[in-house]
Amino acid sequence: MTNDESFIKALNLSYFYLKFRPRTEKEVETYLQKKAEKFRFEQKIIERVIQELKEQNLINDQNFMNWFVEQRSSAKPKSRFVLMVEMMRLGVDKNLINNYFENHPIEEDDLAYKALSRRWHQWSNLPRLKRLQKATAFLSRRGFSFALIRKAIDTLEKK
Repeated sequence: MTNDESFIKALNLSYFYLKFRPRTEKEVETYLQKKAEKFRFEQKIIERVIQELKEQNLINDQNFMNWFVEQRSSAKPKSRFVLMVEMMRLGVDKNLINNYFENHPIEEDDLAYKALSRRWHQWSNLPRLKRLQKATAFLSRRGFSFALIRKAIDTLEKK
């Protein structure tokens, strides 16, 4: 394959990969490196494709963070710490993540309440101690502090 054919093939593979959800630069690079073994294109081609995707604004870690936090907050509420770890695992720069949370603070107590309120009715027939244990374990797996867990449980018990 010539360089232009390799570039077009890598670009098309990237478009397909980006079709399902937004991706970080690191995710796309890792994906293309795996595909490079099969299709035999060089690192220069991968760098060129990533640059092209950035110019087309299809790869933008800032936009990815906005999308990611919005999705997690609505679908599976998690603590700020867990969100940070997940984004770092996906290849977002730690400084970029810290700046994001400084400019976009999230209300963790609301997220803890939201996450727990969806499950609370499932445990309504359990004895109080067992219900508290399940609620605490559930929220702690999602990265919430004990103080936030206690506040969410107290709020739901009052209702």
